[in-house]
Amino acid sequence: MLHASSTAVYLDLDGWCVGLVSAGATRVPCALWSTLPDLGVLRPTATISAGELVVGGRALRITRLVDPRATRVGQHDGHGPAPEVVVASGLDLPADGRLTAAHLDHLLGRGPGLTPLGDDVLAGWLATRAALGRPDPVLAAAVRRRLGVTTLLSATLLECALHGEALPQLADWLAAPDDTTTAALLAVGATSGAGLLAGARLALTSLTTDHSTDRPGRAA
Repeated sequence: MLHASSTAVYLDLDGWCVGLVSAGATRVPCALWSTLPDLGVLRPTATISAGELVVGGRALRITRLVDPRATRVGQHDGHGPAPEVVVASGLDLPADGRLTAAHLDHLLGRGPGLTPLGDDVLAGWLATRAALGRPDPVLAAAVRRRLGVTTLLSATLLECALHGEALPQLADWLAAPDDTTTAALLAVGATSGAGLLAGARLALTSLTTDHSTDRPGRAA
């Protein structure tokens, strides 16, 4: 068990982080979304056997599956990186939005928490490029080679982002950027939502500086 609280339980399943989150918690793409409002009623014990997760002595019953991929990207105007994140974090983010393997030293594992801020920025970038049908295979390979430098939960979420899987708040913002979806995304965690937003904006910027014929900000 990596973490246990009233809102989330995270387990190490042979190098992959599997979560169980409460009804009101952030619905990360690597977690099962519980209907329980408080996971504190469960004993902090868990086992996985024959494909069944047992938490606090209760076997979990899966009732539906959700596709966590962000697949819709609406029109985004004025999508520069969030300045408050850049200033507060000390992260060296490129003005043109183009992340390369050289930037990973300043992003992967940088910052406190189960999901360091640098990883959140990177996850937002990767998920957005995937949603636009414009992944970066070179950067993806570099990220996968270095996932061991960060926390297991963050490494798992980065792997999810490489497949275009994202938090619902990020997917909502990508589909329809407005004050409501922006506020909802920024409300995720202490800095996670702000990091994801900064990374997504960087990804959109990276496409406007790309000399291709594709139009960024449109559904791919």
